[in-house]
Amino acid sequence: MVAALSLETVYLVDDNEVDLFVQRRFIEMRKFARNIVTFSSPSRALEAIVANPNQVPDILFLDLNMPMINGFEFLERLREASQQLSERLRVVVLTSSDSQRDRERALAFGNVVNFVPKPLTIQSLDELLASLH
Repeated sequence: MVAALSLETVYLVDDNEVDLFVQRRFIEMRKFARNIVTFSSPSRALEAIVANPNQVPDILFLDLNMPMINGFEFLERLREASQQLSERLRVVVLTSSDSQRDRERALAFGNVVNFVPKPLTIQSLDELLASLH
């Protein structure tokens, strides 16, 4: 079963190019969103979001474990840049971490709507889509 296109745009932020490719393919196969924008640099993703506050993606998939700026730092910097923008941007943490502490810390950010283990799957996309409606 292929879902009807539900979301306009999603951003994928992950420093691992292979993970970006795999995640993108699952989103495309599921027809989860019309536009998929990938960032291997969390700094570039943050710049793009802050520079275009009227073009916030429907969902931002965010890896936690990245060099330079990890997922928690990304969320903190976004909130510091614009509290209003941070509140409007729905974030799904997509991570290899199975730490309950990481989960709780991520979900403490008001804009984090889900904590999904890697790899992204069709089932996890379906569950996410159901939770958003």
